[in-house]
Amino acid sequence: MRLPCVQPNSSATDLLRLACRSILAGLRWLAFIILAYVMLGLAVGLGGVARVGATPINLVLIAAVFICINAQRDPAMIACFVLGLLHDLVGGGPVGMYALAYCCVALLVAGTERSMAVEHPFTHFFVTLFGGIIVAIVVKFIDAWHGIGTSLWTDLLTAFYTAIVAVPVLWALNKFRKRFRFRTSVGW
Repeated sequence: MRLPCVQPNSSATDLLRLACRSILAGLRWLAFIILAYVMLGLAVGLGGVARVGATPINLVLIAAVFICINAQRDPAMIACFVLGLLHDLVGGGPVGMYALAYCCVALLVAGTERSMAVEHPFTHFFVTLFGGIIVAIVVKFIDAWHGIGTSLWTDLLTAFYTAIVAVPVLWALNKFRKRFRFRTSVGW
């Protein structure tokens, strides 16, 4: 049953259809699914090994930063939400914690490709460090809300070690950048 105020040929329907097409066209989603699968698989498989002392390395954050520094804001937010939700489902924490954290990272980082050199190693390091600090703050607030006593210092060390690992990983991912068909505000 259709609502009388919404006709199939109305301008609101066309606008919604155009917005969905624009969001879905901003990223090649099959390449994103493969990236998410590989990074989540590495995070789970190397969970006990990819540590510096007791501090883990967040490999999913590296994938989120790669998407954020290359894609437009809307596709990056959807992709980071999916990455965070998958990270929550695999990680065993409260569902939505990393989804919210990665969406905050996407909100602050995505769409800034015009103001930074997206292929420079310092950009990779500092954007990942910034994203890791955002994730650490969001995780700490949600853990405090649930009454889980985690250390902010450990989360900040995770951000730092993840930023160090992000430099070679993002360098390698930039070699496959054309496979993702990122649509930036500058052009294709």
